[in-house]
Amino acid sequence: MAKPSPTYQFRDGGTIPPPGPIGRLSRLFFGVGAIYWAAQLFRFGEMDALTNAWVIGFTAFAVHLAPYTLNIGLGFRLGLWPRLLATGLLIGAAAIGWQSSGEWINSHLWSTAYWLNIYVYLHLGGSFFLAALFGTPGCEMRAIPILIGRIAGRETRDHECPGPIGAIDQWERSLKSDG
Repeated sequence: MAKPSPTYQFRDGGTIPPPGPIGRLSRLFFGVGAIYWAAQLFRFGEMDALTNAWVIGFTAFAVHLAPYTLNIGLGFRLGLWPRLLATGLLIGAAAIGWQSSGEWINSHLWSTAYWLNIYVYLHLGGSFFLAALFGTPGCEMRAIPILIGRIAGRETRDHECPGPIGAIDQWERSLKSDG
């Protein structure tokens, strides 16, 4: 039987230990980076940015992160559909622009890439900040639902981080157990 996607492996609240100071600082560091990138998009502000290697790279990474923001961050079970939808929207915007202007790099594509980046990196950055502030255990993407659960007095689920944060937390925990 196939192992379920790690995107759907939620655990009962409180089963993942909270991060230590190194984990919290790393979350803060990543949060600053994500928010900084979103702010940089305002500086670019036009479709010529679509030829910039940073914009291309961070947009590709935003496409990659789309399932995590929705599946882990909001608790949906959409699989890879968010990634496919983001890719389809970018291709569709390029095609619509090509139809109207004869250019693949066009304002439709820029708007789509811009808003995809804004959503993903503001969601990610905000989640990292909340996770650093409150010491949210596991994946930073659970910080918003955990905060809402705390305010509403409801139990929420934890999730191991599929990215570098999980490795940092494990390393920090191993330092404590060795010393």
